[in-house]
This record gives sequence, C-alpha cells and structure tokens, in this order.
Amino acid sequence: MKLIQMGLVVIYVWLLDISYVHFITPEYYYMGYIYRQPPSEEMVATSMFFILLPVVFAKKDLDKPSELVFWILYFIVYIPVVWVPNYLFVTIQPDFIFTNVLLFLCLLIIGNVNRLPARKFTPVNVNLGLLKIIFVITLLIFFLYIFKVSGGISLKPPIDSEDIYNKRMGFRTKLTPLAGYIIQWLAKVWNPLIIAFGLCKKKYIYVVIGLSLQYLLYTVNGLKSTLLSTGILIIVFISFQRKGRNFAIFFCLSLCSVLGISILLDYILEQDFLSNLFARRVVITPGLLTAYYVDFFSNNPKALLSYSIFEKFIDPVYDQTPPFIIGTEYFGRPDMAANANMFADAFSNFGYIGILIYTVILAAILWLYDSLTENEKWHSIGTILFVIPAWCLADTALTTTFVTNGMGFACVIMYLLLGTDLQKGDNR
Repeated sequence: MKLIQMGLVVIYVWLLDISYVHFITPEYYYMGYIYRQPPSEEMVATSMFFILLPVVFAKKDLDKPSELVFWILYFIVYIPVVWVPNYLFVTIQPDFIFTNVLLFLCLLIIGNVNRLPARKFTPVNVNLGLLKIIFVITLLIFFLYIFKVSGGISLKPPIDSEDIYNKRMGFRTKLTPLAGYIIQWLAKVWNPLIIAFGLCKKKYIYVVIGLSLQYLLYTVNGLKSTLLSTGILIIVFISFQRKGRNFAIFFCLSLCSVLGISILLDYILEQDFLSNLFARRVVITPGLLTAYYVDFFSNNPKALLSYSIFEKFIDPVYDQTPPFIIGTEYFGRPDMAANANMFADAFSNFGYIGILIYTVILAAILWLYDSLTENEKWHSIGTILFVIPAWCLADTALTTTFVTNGMGFACVIMYLLLGTDLQKGDNR
C-alpha cells in the first residue's frame, strides 16, 4: 500500500508540473508564476526525497481530525512549497532546503497528535432541539444582515473575470467589519455544518440547502474560495468512506482525478480556466507565496506581529502587513494582499522559530478537537466540519483561521453537541 500511495503522490506532482508549465506560466508569468528552465536532476531528486519522506511515516487511514489536517497540509501546502521553487531558481537554494527540513518536522508533530491521550470533558447539558432553533435563527439573522449590507439577493453568479472582480470590489465598498466576520463564519462553519450533517446522516435535502446557501454567498461576494472550499469538503467526504480506511490513497486519487480532468478539458478546449481554478488557485499558489515569503523575510527584518496583537508593545516594523509587502515586492501591486499559509505567515513574523511555535500551537488545538470528536455519534460530522478550517490554513494565518475562518467555532459546536447526549446518558 505504501508503494501505491507513493506512486499516486508522484502522479500528483507530475500533474501539477504539467499544469504549471503548460497552462499556468504562459498565462500568469506576469503575476510571478515564473518558469526559468526545467529543473536539474539534482533539484528534482532532492524535492522528491522531501515530498515522499512524510508518506513513509504517516498513516494511510483516517481516525481523527488531526490526521485530516496533516493530509490537507501535506498535499496543498507541503508538496507545492517543496516543488515550486524548482521553477523559480536555477540551483538548489540552501534556505529552502532548511525550510523543507523544518516543515517535514512540523508535519511529524502534527501527524503524531493522534497518539496523545484524549482529554475528558464534562460538557454542559444542552437541549438538542433548542440548539437547532438557535442555529437556524442565527443563520437567518446572519444572512439577512449580509443581504442588507450587500444591497439584496442576486441569483445571477459572476462568471468571467471582470464580473467576479466587479462583484468583489462592489461588496468590499459596502463591507462593514461585522459583515466581514459573518460572511466568513457562514461560508466556513454554518453552511458547511448543514452540508456535513446531510452527508453523514444521509439526509441529502440538507446537502442541497447547504450548497444553495454557499451559492448565495458566492453571488454576493464573488469569492471563488466559497465554492472551492465546498468542493474540497465533498472530496474529503468521498475519501472518508469505509470509516477512513486508506483515506490518504483515496484523497490523493481524488486530487489526481480533478487535476487530470482539468488538464484534459483545458487541452481539448484550448483554455486554462480549470487549471487556473484548481491547480493554480488551490495548490500552486501556497508554494509560490511561501517561496517569496522565505526569500523576502530571510533578507529583511521580521514583522514581529507589530501590525497586530503586539502593535501596542512594538513599534511598527513596516507600514504594511506581510501580505501587502509581498504583493508589492513580487507582484508589483501595492493593493494586492498576497495571503499565504500558516507557515509562511509564521516565518514572516518570527522566522524559523515562529514556524515551530505556530506548529505547536496548532498541535494543541488539534489535540483539543480530537478529544471533542471522540464521541462516536458526532465523530464523522466533526471530522467533515473541520475540512474548511483546515483548508484555510493553506492560505491564511493560524490566528485568522482560528478566529475568523471557523476553527474556534468548530470547537465550540462540537463541545455543545457533546452536551446534547447528557440528556440520554450517552456521552461516549
């Protein structure tokens, strides 16, 4: 099975390479998606060594949500971080070798959270019916507020690039701080919870409702991540069948299928739309941005969170946040927020020690969530609910993922669901 898994990973990298060289670089070279020359044999061998190394130590089955986070970070962050620099530089860069070693160690930490003994909770007694009523009322209030801020409901989706850009800009001009939080909570916790419940309980009307609500959000904000994240959720659910056995193999096979079909259709239709949507947006970009973050903040002062929680204690290091710095320096667009994954954000603030610190914090959160999802009744829903917050780690800071993108809310929801079983004396 390990050999099959490694073979699928090699195919995954090969498909990413085809997407990048033949579809992404020709259209997006001007945006920093550079291809200087084919990587040398030494560069390919070194990269593949680091890419395949975690597979040797990782479980192929999925028993706990922390293992899900491991595989999402492995496929969507770790592999592109290791592979994409081959296109940007003509020789092996020592800084990136060290980065690969450190990220491998971080994956080992995350991948071994499942070995920790679960923490026992004594949840408060919660009435499940009351909890459902509160959830529905909150959902309605949130959507009504978003529609009020955005100016109403629009059933027509933005399709081409100009429509999407205009929709985003129009929404941003009306956006209030509260609406910014609410639309993220809806897209990454409330709606996905409805979808997860429908999938796990085989009540597919809820799946339709959840998907329809995600579609409504997309027509409001024009963010493709609203739809893409839902697609990732469904892929994980399909791979999670058979109680998580051979999850890593099915997950990789699913990703390879999406990339392969995208390449085939783009070739037949002489376009780059699907490769741009899946390969570039979901996978390649985290690797590209991490390379730029490491390159810039290895040669310039670290940000030290002086623009955020430490702003009252540290004088600002820069007059911009790291995403805007990278957007300006590497893309020539001062208005571009080049948001990167949790590891890149950690490096921009505290360097390599920051990556380790953020990983330990994430491991503690995952241990807590693993403990909250021990109950067999809610285990599957808890695992699927965690997909989108886990995916957010691929292009968002850890603190933002926890507060804004739903990871903290997912913990609260699972704690409350544990309390609903106390009425029946069933808190397994």
